[in-house]
Amino acid sequence: MKSEKENEKVNINEMGVAIGVDSEVIQKVRSGEITHILVDIDEDNQNMFLENINGNLVLVTEELPNTFHGCYFYNDGEFPYAIKSVLEFLELSNDDDHCLARIIDVTAEPGTRFNYQGAGKPIVEDPDGDSCVWEVSFEVVPMLMEARTYLMRWNPAISSFTEKDYEECVANMEHGMFRLNWSIYEWQEARRGDFFYMLRTGDDKAGIVFSGQFLSDPYPADDWAGSTKRRMYVDMVCYNAKSGATPLISLEKLQTAIPSINWQRGHSGELLSEEIATQLDEFV
Repeated sequence: MKSEKENEKVNINEMGVAIGVDSEVIQKVRSGEITHILVDIDEDNQNMFLENINGNLVLVTEELPNTFHGCYFYNDGEFPYAIKSVLEFLELSNDDDHCLARIIDVTAEPGTRFNYQGAGKPIVEDPDGDSCVWEVSFEVVPMLMEARTYLMRWNPAISSFTEKDYEECVANMEHGMFRLNWSIYEWQEARRGDFFYMLRTGDDKAGIVFSGQFLSDPYPADDWAGSTKRRMYVDMVCYNAKSGATPLISLEKLQTAIPSINWQRGHSGELLSEEIATQLDEFV
């Protein structure tokens, strides 16, 4: 799990796109005030965002395979192009600041409609036109410079989140991710953008089963176990998850490599040292 400090390890030409924004936008992405970055897909930037095969944009319709030499096709209001499968990050930057942000969802909406007159020719608006400038919205979570890493714990035998729930989440992942909210014990320093590892406990499938990032700062809510006390929770995006019994990192490997952590007992939301977080990163 890379932090903003490790930007140089991300090949922005292969895995992401650099976008110029105001410093205020970067700060609001970090704080969570801005969660979506809206981009107009046009002739100038189409190749940065859309899959390109032999110089042609992939047209996603029932008549595949097909190609279309532009990005203005209206297609009855259905986004007709393939977002690059390797697009994982947006690098938001200006002369004073920059922020690497992970893409966690993508939506597309048709903008102003018109009839396409050819490359470089003026756009004449027409509400019934066969073309439009597509607005693609990327939901993002920041890769923080000083991100912390937490160990969350899950015992399916006692948790309100059952093994069946987990398998359904994995089966219905979008962009290789799913979302949860989870209780966090050491919540005081946690914030949106921090990382976590989920440790399964209590059975023969114990070990790290997925990882991810916090999508919110901690917030109070009723106890998931039904008591009268209040708990603190975080919203999370989860990735590196897979169906089945084999964990990403087995309990035996964790106990051998990092004996300073009690891997069989403890609360959910244990703040890990930078050294231990680095060790876990190397295992995944």
